[in-house]
Amino acid sequence: MNPWIRITRPVNGIMGIAATIISAYIGTGSLFLSFYMEIAAACACVFMVTSGGNVINDITDVETDRKNHPDRPIPTGMISLDAARNYSIALFAIPLALSAIFLPIDALIVVALAEGVLISYEFRTKKLGLSGNVSISILVGLIFLFGGIAVGSFERMLILFGMASLANLSRELIKEVEDIEGDVDRNTFPKKYGRGMTTVLAGFSVIAAVSLSALPYLLGIFTWFYLIPVAISDALFLSTIGMVSARPAMGQQVSKLAMIIGLVSFVVGAV
Repeated sequence: MNPWIRITRPVNGIMGIAATIISAYIGTGSLFLSFYMEIAAACACVFMVTSGGNVINDITDVETDRKNHPDRPIPTGMISLDAARNYSIALFAIPLALSAIFLPIDALIVVALAEGVLISYEFRTKKLGLSGNVSISILVGLIFLFGGIAVGSFERMLILFGMASLANLSRELIKEVEDIEGDVDRNTFPKKYGRGMTTVLAGFSVIAAVSLSALPYLLGIFTWFYLIPVAISDALFLSTIGMVSARPAMGQQVSKLAMIIGLVSFVVGAV
């Protein structure tokens, strides 16, 4: 993959676009043809903010990545640190302009807040352990609210915000276990409290997310078609609890697959 694309982790951005479109559809209850410009701008904002955060992550983690991920663009020398910094600035500046021009003022506030949290995470909170994991997980859930805000209707996305945030918190903790040996400059939750406590917290987060998953159907937000894929997603999430300590690499991949299927369940349920 081209290093300038790879450094942005485009799969994460594409999942963000999908979440934005889904939340806009749920908010409007239609194909939102009258909101095409707002949806396009919102998708671009989500993709670029997510990408910019990943670029900054590679900048701040360059030393640990030499051990944990030596094949990434900066450790390999394919992208210089200065070029990566300029790239991240552009990826953060453009969404601010897009949201100011095409979206409601509260969307601009959300974009600015998201960028501030990402910057704070990379330079401070990720070294503090759980607070950093919570910050990123809230940002993942915020994407669903943002899609609703773009079309002027976000109340129905509050449950999806909670589900996505809790599910992502579990994946964040699993990733911390996977990188425990290389995180020499970070006091992560697994390093501070051990793999056992990390498993407990990740498991609690998964169970809480799964417990919320029936609510969109019970409240009439989604049809019964939602129940089939979401049950598969729930089962995959629950299976990761046993992987946290022993097989964290597999656990975080299964967790990502569960998140993708979870997005599918939202689409199926909303149609």
